[in-house]
Amino acid sequence: MNLAEVTDKFSAERVTRVEWSCKICNNNRPAHDDPGERSSQYAAESSCRSRFGPSTDWMAFMDPDEYFVPMGKYTNWNEILNQESYQRLKILKFRSTRARPRASLMDSYTLSNECHSPKSNCLAQRSNETFLKTYNCEYIKSPKPQRFERAMKQIYRPDFVLSHFIHYSTVTTYLANTNTKNKDQPNQERFINEINEGVLVHAKTTPPDEIIGHIDSCRYKSGKVCYIGIPCPNDLSFSDKTHKDGFNDTMGRFCNCWVNRKIEDVWMPQLEDALNVLRNK
Repeated sequence: MNLAEVTDKFSAERVTRVEWSCKICNNNRPAHDDPGERSSQYAAESSCRSRFGPSTDWMAFMDPDEYFVPMGKYTNWNEILNQESYQRLKILKFRSTRARPRASLMDSYTLSNECHSPKSNCLAQRSNETFLKTYNCEYIKSPKPQRFERAMKQIYRPDFVLSHFIHYSTVTTYLANTNTKNKDQPNQERFINEINEGVLVHAKTTPPDEIIGHIDSCRYKSGKVCYIGIPCPNDLSFSDKTHKDGFNDTMGRFCNCWVNRKIEDVWMPQLEDALNVLRNK
């Protein structure tokens, strides 16, 4: 399915799709032999700001596998951003970690060369499960520690943020005003409260060959990374210092991530209902 097949299901008043001429956006890590070129992504973001920024109160840039989820008492982002206490706020920031795909929502996979052997134990997401549900298991329990501020995403006011670079506001009206002293800068940005306001779920795909050997890896203190999610009880204490060891629940069973109950109980049923409506159109 291409993007047009999705966006065409919505009215022009709700969704605008802009054809983008450059399709290349290599996203390899900097240390990779071919680190790639992401200039197309940067140009697309700048184009969006130029087109829609002047008529937009709040703006955000997210990948298809990133979900901004209202939490606490809130049922939509308008309820949060339209509050009087947010009127002076210019940038709302989200800490980001890579969620784990839940083993219970995956099946055996043998189609790649690395996954032919029965001992490889490759797994892949079930085709009838959504990414949000499959990856609703954070290996870093909310509220996420301060060190994850580096991998942030933002919702910001485009009349304040003059230049934005995927994760960061690089030029603001405050910065552009060279006559303003730093001590006079008002508190115009903050990180969101992940329990009572909202949270970012990053459902970045875990490929089947990355899960090879998970039977040995997904054990307490195995010394290896367990790339699949085995949910912990919500009341189990989290320790950032020892999370790489995984955790044992009160029955001595290994676990390594936490299911967001509001996503599971509130947002997932609504998403699945909406998808069923779209499929039947």
